[in-house]
Formats: sequence, structure tokens, C-alpha cells
Amino acid sequence: MRNEVEAMSQKRFLTAQLTPVIVSLLALSICAAAQDPTGRPTETKKGKTTVKKPTRAEPQPITVTLTVLTNPPQSTVLVNGEERGATDAEGKIQFEKLALGHYTIEVRKDGYGPMLRGFEAGTESPTLVFKLEPKLDDAVKEFNSLVAAGKLAGPETPNAFEFVEKLATQYGARSEIAQLRSALSARLIETAIPVIAQTAISWRTVTREQMVRALDAATNSLALKKDDARIQAEAAYLRGAIALRDWQVAGASAEPPKPEGSGDASGNIRGPAAARAEFETALKLDETLAAARYQFGIVLLASSDAAGAEAAFARVTVAEPRWTSAHIGLGSALYGEGKFAEAIAAYRKALEIEANNATAIAGIGLARVMKGEKDGAKDIDRAMKVDPASAVPHLNQAIVLSQSKSKKDWTRAEEEFKKAISMNPQNLEFQNSAVEKMLTEVQKRKK
Repeated sequence: MRNEVEAMSQKRFLTAQLTPVIVSLLALSICAAAQDPTGRPTETKKGKTTVKKPTRAEPQPITVTLTVLTNPPQSTVLVNGEERGATDAEGKIQFEKLALGHYTIEVRKDGYGPMLRGFEAGTESPTLVFKLEPKLDDAVKEFNSLVAAGKLAGPETPNAFEFVEKLATQYGARSEIAQLRSALSARLIETAIPVIAQTAISWRTVTREQMVRALDAATNSLALKKDDARIQAEAAYLRGAIALRDWQVAGASAEPPKPEGSGDASGNIRGPAAARAEFETALKLDETLAAARYQFGIVLLASSDAAGAEAAFARVTVAEPRWTSAHIGLGSALYGEGKFAEAIAAYRKALEIEANNATAIAGIGLARVMKGEKDGAKDIDRAMKVDPASAVPHLNQAIVLSQSKSKKDWTRAEEEFKKAISMNPQNLEFQNSAVEKMLTEVQKRKK
């Protein structure tokens, strides 16, 4: 009996110990029945309802929305070389869900230059702005047409100067505009350069109107290329040449030469002083401008500075050894200093370049006579025959005759002085006012 009781107690003890374990195993078996071998829930049916197993969401790629703004609007946009549409009337287009990466964005429109730029989606701003530059092919053709027709500047219109200034106002400092301005500046000054050279080589053959036109061309050229020192110098030279011509043409009524810086009652510099100031300005800007140095020498001669004139003309003969006028100017300066032998050598150098230059021949004759060679008068006679229109041989003849002690020669000198003045109405070969003083001296001696 006792053994049975012990057996019953042991059985109850085991049952109490195993019950929780069994419950746990049952729970695990239920969970295992609801999952597949991977541990994921499987579909189960409860009555008529099907329960789907839950799924994990796949990660989505990161994208950006690219906005392209164009000026002008309605421009075609290409992404990586593929046309993707055109901007709207406001110049805007958007590309959505653009994956991260590098792209090339190009914008095109007829009549404008294309524009291409790179874009790094994800690291750069998703808004790109394109401002296309208009093509200037038609404008360049019109400019070239005006230049080819010689319509460089006013007063005729249309002209290249007006046209390129209008383009500059419309399109600003574009490289094409800068090239057109530079090209036109060069063409304009090209028209002035021959006039500049001619005023130094053959002063009498250049009209004031030609000088004014050349100055206008230089001024317009300078407006297009403001920092060009050479053009600045050439413009200053032409202003000086016009001032010198105006003073010469004023003739006997003109005031005698004034020192540099002198002026009229209002303080305006005029006459030789104005010309000298401009020539000096030109030489400061460009000391190699031989024409300015030559005319500077002419002004110095007119101001009775023969030594200064000699130095100026000597430099010109080195810079421009083929300029007959430079050697004649040097001969005149040397004569003014009483260096007659050297003056003769300078005049003869001029004749090596231009054998029938009447001024050089007459200069030799006068210098020879003053040197004591009476045969020099024959040179003066020959000069009259070489160029009957030149007043210089008659002036030199009058100077020679005025040095005589014979009253008969004084009478002839008076006649030659008057003839020289009449043949030089614009004072382009010499200043008549100075000759009139010599005439007055001869007339006084005759009384």
C-alpha cells in the first residue's frame, strides 16, 4: 500500500514539472506552423479569409528634379546629347526623377550660339540658368559691306562707325564687337596716315580740308581704341598741323610767333604756340612720329630758334633719310645759324633724293653767295626755271640783291620781294609778314 502511495506522489511531481515544458513546446510548434523554413510568415487560412504574409519594402533610388531656365525662351534642351524638349514661353523646363550622376546639359536655339555645361546631380543646385548669345554673322556681313564700300564714318549714313557703336550698345563687350571695333579703328587711321606723311613731305600739296578729314578719321579711330598712344599722337599731330596752316594762311595780318604757352585775351593758345604745343604732345606720346618732329622744327624756325630747329631736323633725317623736306629743313636751319658750308651739304643731300627740287637748288645758291661764292646766283636762276611756280627762288634772289651796295640792285630786290609775296598768297612756302619786313628795309634804304 505504501509503495502505491509513493508511486502516485512521484507521478504527480513529474506531471507538475513537465507541464510548463509541454506548453512551451506547443507554443513553438504553433509558431513554426505559421512560418516557412526561412522564418518568414506564410499564408494561413482562418475560415474563409486568406492572410497574406507581410513583405519587406525594397529601398528606392535617390533622384532629383532638374529645372532649366533659358534666355531666350522656347529653347531646345538636350540631356547627355539627347533632345528632351524645349523651354516654355517663360523659358522654363523641368526634368523629374533624375538619378544621381554626371550629366551634360546643352541648350540650342536658331539665331543664337549653343551653350553646353556639365551638371552633377546630387551635389549641385538642381536649377541651371542658360543665357544664349545671339549670333552676329549677319551683323558682321553688314559691317564688312560698309567697310568694303568705304563708308567708314559720317557724315554719310549708314556707316561702319555708327553701326559698330550701335552693336556695342546692344550687345556690350562681346569679343566679336571688340574685334570689329579694333578692325575699324585700324582702317580709319589708315586713311589718315598718308595725309600725315604728305604734310611732312610736301606741305603745299595738302589742303586744309584733307587735314580736317584726316583728323576726323583719327578722332573716330581713337574713340574705338582709346588707349592707343600712336593714334593719340597722330591726332595731336593733325591738330597741330591745322593750327600751323591756319596761322600761315592768316598771312601778313597774323601776329608774330609767340613763345610756348602764350595765348589771346581769353587764354586760348593759338598760332605757332598752339601748333608747337600739339607737336610736343605728339612727341611725348610717340617720339618716333617723324612728321611731328619735322613740323616741330618748322615751328622753331618760325620762332627764330635755328639751333633748336637744326637738332629737330637732324633727327628726322636719321629717322626718314629719304625725306627731301627734312634735308631742306636742316639746310634752312644751318643757314639761319650762319653755317653756310654745312647748309650747302644738307641741300645737296636733298638733291640726291630729288634732283629737280627748286627749293634745295635755290637754297644752295643763297648759301653759296653768303659764303662768298658769287656763282651761287646762277643756282638761283636755275631754280626759277626748274619750278616757275615756286616763290622761294624769287625770295632768295631778293635777299641776294638786297645785300648789294648798288641802289639799282635794291630796286630789283624790291621787285623780287614783291613778286615772291604775290606768288605765295597762302604763305605755305614762307611767312609773308617776315618778307614784308625785309621789303620795308630795302625801301627805306632807297630813300
